[in-house]
Amino acid sequence: MKFSIIIPTFNREELLKRALLSVLAQEHSNWEVIVVDDGGSDETKKMVCNLGDGRIKYHWKENGERGAARNFGVNQAAGDYVFFLDSDDIIFPNHLVVAHRFFLENPSEKFFHSRYQEWYPDKKVNSPILDPKSINEDIKLQNQFACQFFLKREVAQEIKFSENKDLKIGEDWLVILRVAARHELHISNDYTSAIVHHGERSMELATADEIIKSRDLIIDALKMDDFIDTKTINKVNTELTSLSALAASISGDKKISAKLLKSVILRDGNFLFKKRTFATLKKLIFGN
Repeated sequence: MKFSIIIPTFNREELLKRALLSVLAQEHSNWEVIVVDDGGSDETKKMVCNLGDGRIKYHWKENGERGAARNFGVNQAAGDYVFFLDSDDIIFPNHLVVAHRFFLENPSEKFFHSRYQEWYPDKKVNSPILDPKSINEDIKLQNQFACQFFLKREVAQEIKFSENKDLKIGEDWLVILRVAARHELHISNDYTSAIVHHGERSMELATADEIIKSRDLIIDALKMDDFIDTKTINKVNTELTSLSALAASISGDKKISAKLLKSVILRDGNFLFKKRTFATLKKLIFGN
């Protein structure tokens, strides 16, 4: 069983090197890495070559953002399964072993995810434990996987990432929702990777306007998918609107934040008791 690990990157030579070293440390050795340099101008190619491992394949392409880079990587993949790894994240030595064991025991399944830690400058936090029995429904409420999942290569070829450059966040959630509408999602609560937080992550830079634009693009795409129902679309709308309300409060746009938060609560009263709502209200009232 072979895995294709697809890593889009843009001028992140040092961060990418750390990600690649984590792949080189894998206990399961039947893998390839497809580095997609999305229009970068640094020394990424030289760094990859200096690692001296033929399983790491480097490709440069004109800039098209993450979705296009991931689709490009899928087209180059030779593995039975693909895994998407961001260039600033890492996988632990058992990451591929856990996935390999799952797919050996469940050869007809198409999707697998194992949990990740979140590494902040001052602490490391485990992502929440998930319920395997309800995950196909729970994923409609929030993207709890980030872009940390395995797909059967044929499914990845069928359900592609959006290549719209205005889709700044949620392109991975869109793919997962479309997969979930067709296949069972399977998870392990083993922690086998880490998302490394820093000031240049897209989620931490996204403005309220960018989140709203991304929300609308995701909803439009879901409406075009015959496998997606209206309830799913409404849940996605609520989640991303609440996220934009928080972003607006952080930037100090209290009027827009209050308007967005009001629309969320009117649509779903349960959001009044969410941590994100309390965080937004705190920003609106106290400004910190």
